[in-house]
Amino acid sequence: MLRIDESSKTLVAPDAAGFTPEPAPEPSELYHLVVAGWHAFAAEIGQPGLHLLATAPEPGMDAVAFDEASGRAVIVQVSGETPRENLTCALVAAGEIAGWDAQDLAEVHESLSAAVPGDSPRIVLIASAYDDQTIATMDWLVRRHGLEITAYTVETLRFGSERMVHVERAYPATENKVDPAAAFFANVSGSPATGAASTPPPGVPAA
Repeated sequence: MLRIDESSKTLVAPDAAGFTPEPAPEPSELYHLVVAGWHAFAAEIGQPGLHLLATAPEPGMDAVAFDEASGRAVIVQVSGETPRENLTCALVAAGEIAGWDAQDLAEVHESLSAAVPGDSPRIVLIASAYDDQTIATMDWLVRRHGLEITAYTVETLRFGSERMVHVERAYPATENKVDPAAAFFANVSGSPATGAASTPPPGVPAA
């Protein structure tokens, strides 16, 4: 990507220093951004086959999606004042969905008719940050109890007059953290971004 320098009338590379960190979005704003822009968000995390079906189908349940590849229901949880609350709400929602029969699933959305009643749903968590204890709890639930959990952090940056969102996988962890500005330039230029994803734990999809 090149910037037009209006003063000299030449093309120059944009300055990475032009990115300014913004305060993390409030959970309510983040929730509305994610559900309103779900197609773009799902593509950004490498899961375009994850289709959002319903928002707030039950109290405390942010959204339900469907993974067309596995035929599984998916809990998408964004709200929660703390990372621990975010995970707790998702587990409660997952337990509720696991108790639904075929009719209950179909009432939420006809696509869930393809899901197996009683099957534990996948969990996708989205927040501005996750602490080590919550990450360790996710790992325990995945490795010892067979749940499928993927967590993402969202960082907000300002570039000129626009706000931009950088999404990074928090669990399973990536081997190398990618600088948000470097990732943006890699995306717009077509160059490979630095940092490769590590092999996820069993049962967890790679981002």
